[in-house]
Amino acid sequence: MSKSIIIKTEKGPIRGKEVISDDTKGKYFSFQGIPYARPPVGPLRFKPPEDLDSWTEVKDCQQEADPCIQHHMYLRDLRGSEDCLYLNVYSPQLDIWGASKLPVMVRIHGGGFTTGSAGVEMNGPDFIVQERVILVTIGYRLNMFGFLCVEEPGDAQGNMGLKDQVAALKWVQRNISSFGGDPKRVTIAGESAGGASVHLHMMSPMSQGLFSSAISESGVAINPWAFTNEGRSRAFRLGENLGFKGNNATELIRFLQSVPAEDLVRASHKAFTREDKEYYCVVAPFPFVPSVEISDGSVQPFLSQNPIELLNEGKFFKGPFMAGVNNREGMLLLAAIFGKDRSEMLKKFDSRIPKLVPTDLSSQRGSTKEKEIASSMRWFYMKNKPASEENLVDYFDLTGDLMFIYGFYKAMKCHCKFTSPYIYEFSYEGVFNVFKNVLGEDSMPGACHADELGYLFNMDLLPEAPSDSHAYVMRNIMVKLWTNFVKFGNPTPQNDKSSDISWIPSHSSQMSFLKLGPTIENKSGVISEKRMLFWDDMYKKESSLKNKL
Repeated sequence: MSKSIIIKTEKGPIRGKEVISDDTKGKYFSFQGIPYARPPVGPLRFKPPEDLDSWTEVKDCQQEADPCIQHHMYLRDLRGSEDCLYLNVYSPQLDIWGASKLPVMVRIHGGGFTTGSAGVEMNGPDFIVQERVILVTIGYRLNMFGFLCVEEPGDAQGNMGLKDQVAALKWVQRNISSFGGDPKRVTIAGESAGGASVHLHMMSPMSQGLFSSAISESGVAINPWAFTNEGRSRAFRLGENLGFKGNNATELIRFLQSVPAEDLVRASHKAFTREDKEYYCVVAPFPFVPSVEISDGSVQPFLSQNPIELLNEGKFFKGPFMAGVNNREGMLLLAAIFGKDRSEMLKKFDSRIPKLVPTDLSSQRGSTKEKEIASSMRWFYMKNKPASEENLVDYFDLTGDLMFIYGFYKAMKCHCKFTSPYIYEFSYEGVFNVFKNVLGEDSMPGACHADELGYLFNMDLLPEAPSDSHAYVMRNIMVKLWTNFVKFGNPTPQNDKSSDISWIPSHSSQMSFLKLGPTIENKSGVISEKRMLFWDDMYKKESSLKNKL
């Protein structure tokens, strides 16, 4: 039976437990389901998070709380609850008199701002705490609960889910010392939507002073799925599909507050128009995501300017930053093929190529211009051949570039003008690659979106590997790089003699990245440089045409 531990937090005492890891055999202390804000239910739906009331009796925090209500990322069943503002703390050392405070990693989960959780299913703490880093994983509101935006001041002003994350970071500042943590050494880290969230925190005045370094994996604020200017129209379209009539935002919010949470989740994609579904189904498939807020000051905005403008103007956190992508992010689309007629899905993939043309290159759908750009895309990526098993990798490069890598490339160019981030490309293939294990797909070369997570966190869904296997060694290397960054703001500090890796940070004068593959090496230039230059050229042509007009 696990030994229980009681800790006093700012709001009241909580009970956790001592855990012995089955994998590392190390001891750590686990506190799960710690509330950090009032449940955002009833009249608090669509409002910013509110402060908790205090309690005097010991609150049991030995099991995970529900994630935000959602369709599960893989199983697609409806699960979770609106009452979801809880976090978990895993610490190798509690607040012992005379002991040095430990650095902290606050992990923000991914899932397209629509699914995902802070649970051990994808965030097992074993390997992180073994390196004497405290891991905090946070739940936050998703989908319309976290990102409904009516583009008016007040309720549903937008970005409630990001404000939840801010509330969790404030909780860490006030309480982490009781768990043995140092509030001055907090690294925010996340993958996919979690990575984009991290990137947005780097730009928001609301998050200033709440962290000391940042890690963004496979997600930045300017990826097409991570930001929208269509908040109001989607909010009203959601309401209309559920029976609302009118154009008054206050009345719409009141109506949506009365709809059962399950019905809202089931109706979420009705916020898209038919054209949206056709054109956004690949690169931006989530209707409710971060947006610019319109505020009169009554509700503090998280984001009041477009992220691309903030990047270009250098209005972002300039402390230690580590960021990267996986070399075959677009392999994520294999999920669409799984269990279906593969040949029919390939035909569908091929027919979607014109619909992948970015709207800022051709806003008029079906136009001659769109067809010309689509033709250029097909020539460059597919050698003018239809999508097939033989060139599926090329198709995934196209979709991965549009969804993740080109936005990442643009963001890193902006960062390198003002600071020196540590940039990586993950391309390793092994038994801990998450996505390939979920789908049982190992014939496709490269590392898919989310594949690096299995080399950082303990997950029951992954197989075991012998301690002398290459995948096991790679996991140890990855954990060391990430935790070194949390400790020192540098993944390969000079005082770490356990590795001969020396990660060279990127600069505006010489961009570079660390290739995390079968071999680990610094590479000069940018990731997927030829493909990035193709898109640069497409946008230069568009800019030149606009200037002529």
